[in-house]
Amino acid sequence: MRLSNYILREGNFMSNDEKLSGRKKFDIIVESGLQLIPTVGGPLATAYFGTKNEKRFKRIESFYEEFSRQMQEIDYRFKSIKSHDEDALIAIIERLNEKIEQEVLEKKRSYFKNFLKHTLSESTNKNNFDERRYFIDTLADMTLLEVELLNYLKSIHPDMTLVGSINKPGVEQPVIVGAVGRIKNYGFINASQQSMTIGNGSDNALNQAISLNSFGQKFIGFCLRN
Repeated sequence: MRLSNYILREGNFMSNDEKLSGRKKFDIIVESGLQLIPTVGGPLATAYFGTKNEKRFKRIESFYEEFSRQMQEIDYRFKSIKSHDEDALIAIIERLNEKIEQEVLEKKRSYFKNFLKHTLSESTNKNNFDERRYFIDTLADMTLLEVELLNYLKSIHPDMTLVGSINKPGVEQPVIVGAVGRIKNYGFINASQQSMTIGNGSDNALNQAISLNSFGQKFIGFCLRN
């Protein structure tokens, strides 16, 4: 059965006069889709939507409570709201809230606090809006392994290191190679091929020398450091 037919059959539809937000439409489709799963669909949809919104609201609530408490503890003073372009700032805050709602890792949410602190401390305007939006989107997409790699490269900067020399207990080398590839695509590192091997199943990515570039340093300072 087509999902759209199921939605109509169950009466989960709105007239043209009723305006639905993009998120509400998405939730209706997801809920209806889950209910299509044989045997477990109904209970799964109930369990999913019974806790999803509650957890999202709780993340937002605890985020701002903790952020406010931390700023008060160090008696931190932010710039006046007048120093910001209000439309740009509000758009960034909306984007941030979306990421907070979705992020299940407390460690990642702590990085969002760094982002918010620097956003409010350094005037947000149309000139830096795209960069800040890129930072929050990238931070939300990053894995903790990628964060660790950036911090490691920061610790040895300006030296370069071979990808094949990077190891972490419990993490296979291909996973590290993939993480390096992702932060390279983010634009945060420079890479140069030190040698090339043909055949024998060799992975030339291991022979790349990488180092943190100025854009990566800026990202770390804005998102990963207090």
